[in-house]
Amino acid sequence: MPAATHRRATLALVLASSLAAAMAAPPAGAEDHSDHQGHEAHAMSAQDLATLRSKVPLYRSFTDQQINESMGRMHDTEDYLSPAGLRGEIGVLALGHGYGDQGNAQFEAGFAEVAKARPTAAALGMAMMGSAHIQRATDALEAAGAKTIVVVPTEIGQRTDLTRQWLYILGLEEHSAYLDVPRLKTQARLVMASGPTASSVVSDILAANLRTISRDPAHEVAVIIAHGPADEQENAAELADLERHAAAVRKTLGLAGAWAATLQDDAPAALREANVRRVRDHITAETAAGRRVLVSPLLITGRGYVSKKIHKDLEGLKVEIVDVGLAESPLFSKWVASTVEAAAASGK
Repeated sequence: MPAATHRRATLALVLASSLAAAMAAPPAGAEDHSDHQGHEAHAMSAQDLATLRSKVPLYRSFTDQQINESMGRMHDTEDYLSPAGLRGEIGVLALGHGYGDQGNAQFEAGFAEVAKARPTAAALGMAMMGSAHIQRATDALEAAGAKTIVVVPTEIGQRTDLTRQWLYILGLEEHSAYLDVPRLKTQARLVMASGPTASSVVSDILAANLRTISRDPAHEVAVIIAHGPADEQENAAELADLERHAAAVRKTLGLAGAWAATLQDDAPAALREANVRRVRDHITAETAAGRRVLVSPLLITGRGYVSKKIHKDLEGLKVEIVDVGLAESPLFSKWVASTVEAAAASGK
């Protein structure tokens, strides 16, 4: 049986193990994305189209058809990661952007250890049009006995459109970042953990990854590149976090320099293009000064869509890229475990 099929079967078994869960249906108004996950167009109402254009700057230049096609490519899914028989009063809800089959496997592997000790479920996707995947994951945790659920928002930025949408769904933010999807219904107490970028573990993982391609640290510079939020204030806050990690990497590896950049992928094209030009100009100057440039995309999972775009952005430049996501490092699972335990303790 394929791993993904096995995990979904486990999810069903856990839900069925509780009478309440077995009788439960998706909450009123909750959307099920099973009918439009894939690449087919998703017919949205005129109001929904207007709402997305008002909240997502990138969509203001899109036609209705382009937005519908974009929504049709959204994949919201959930997996129950713990053994079916595991029960516990503290559960873990891992929230992620969604990364395709390979990336989702990388992400879920990072939660495998904590899933052996505590009921753990992953809800992956941007939740732009619905929240049913988060509801189902939460239902599974409650069916496994969870009375407190530690929510781990696994996103690079501490505050982005996606984290704000999650907070809205959890009832912790007044306004949605996208559409006003159904809010989570749960009897469990929710405890929000911090995302990975707040932790020094990101510096450690970046340093370990860059060390694999470093040859002469005294004559090398590291460039940390991230997706970046469209909002300028949120982008500035993320850049400050990234520069802190870049400084730590420089010190750890003894590099000649290190700096960070965000591309603001979801901003209007002109802004993203300006960011790419700025990065390219900076790298060109580093190379002209005789320094070897090491690039590490800062992503939860490696070798995916965003990573491929970064590779294309840097075409023609003399750089060495290490394309490994945070979740692929053994340090990531240690971060997950310590984050969950700290959040659980703070919520008691």
